[in-house]
Amino acid sequence: MTSLHVCTITFEWYPFEVRSLRQVEAAVFAGHKVDVICLRNLHEKKYDEYPGVRVYRLPISRSYDSSMSKTIFQWCWFLLLVAIELINLQIKNPYQVVHVHNMPDFLVFAAWFPKLFGAKIILDVQDVSPELMAAKVHRKGLLRRIVIRLALWQERLSIAFAHHVVTTGDPFMQILLKRGVPSEKITSMHNSADPKLFPAERRCPLPYDSSSIESRPFIFMYHGTLAKRNGLDKAIRALAIALQSVPRLRLDILGTGDHLPYLKELADALGISDSVIFTDIQVAADKLVDFVVHGDVGIIPYGYDGFEEYVLPTKAYEYAWMHRPIIASDTYAIRTMFRPESIYLCDPTKPESFAEAMIDLYHHPEKRARMVANAVEDYKPYQWEIMAKRYQQLLTSLSRTQGQKKEKF
Repeated sequence: MTSLHVCTITFEWYPFEVRSLRQVEAAVFAGHKVDVICLRNLHEKKYDEYPGVRVYRLPISRSYDSSMSKTIFQWCWFLLLVAIELINLQIKNPYQVVHVHNMPDFLVFAAWFPKLFGAKIILDVQDVSPELMAAKVHRKGLLRRIVIRLALWQERLSIAFAHHVVTTGDPFMQILLKRGVPSEKITSMHNSADPKLFPAERRCPLPYDSSSIESRPFIFMYHGTLAKRNGLDKAIRALAIALQSVPRLRLDILGTGDHLPYLKELADALGISDSVIFTDIQVAADKLVDFVVHGDVGIIPYGYDGFEEYVLPTKAYEYAWMHRPIIASDTYAIRTMFRPESIYLCDPTKPESFAEAMIDLYHHPEKRARMVANAVEDYKPYQWEIMAKRYQQLLTSLSRTQGQKKEKF
């Protein structure tokens, strides 16, 4: 197999962004060389090397609590810096494939120079832009309509510019198909748990053993971005209700985001701050397993805002793989992956529904055991080994078109 030179571009930090990390490692395992262009924190090196990977960090960071106008400015500034970096790198050592992760979609246009010289462009749609932008602009009216139209327009142009589109699962793929994207141009690649980061030997043994919980708090856990749409306020309100019946419950939250101050204030206002543990730091991907194995039940209280119901949370795969029961909002995306008997589905609008689930699972270890066993079966078609091979095959198929006539932009 021909070794390719691949460039991965992400408006995130590497190696902290898990999806790009896994795909890069899959490419390296297949014998390809990969360059990564990403954000840079103040304490990070401008240039770094890992086995088979060179990382170029640009002098720009991001904040999860930025206004939309500031975020768009950061996107545009990053696009310009990436475009300049790509010209220099392309001249020195040409790329055969450039893989761009959204948000934003229009970041693909930074790859105009490699494309001019025959590189194939992948757009990785981790989030569908129009639905996400609609969820971010809470007030209905002219501004919201303008934002959605612009998001649709830039998505359409970005997909047309790319040679291939990768999505995070069937829900997003179905949305793009309805918008007219040809099926042969899309590959579904789920955010599965990487067994290198979540070793099988760290999993809770089957059949599920719950005997250890008798001597410690019973822990519900959430890790990820702390945005309003992720519904952590429901989880905290649910815990406040459940604690009235089961004082030994605890909610551990790992992550950062613009909703964090509100969540802390809410826990304090409800008088349960001692039962809600916040760890507001950025954790390396290979350290997440320590958080996942320490808890008893994963909780995913996503809202129902026109976007979240299509999201397949990475943490759902990680909980299933690590043999942890899951409580989640009853959304379309979750139902595409798990059977009702594999996961505890709750009304995404009612904290009482989550509180009932918390109490029920605490009192019924046999139910937790059945859920874990069923979720393991549901997860098998999405295991990372399958997704990694799919990505490697995509790179190979794109490389076979290198001899075709170069496209003009």
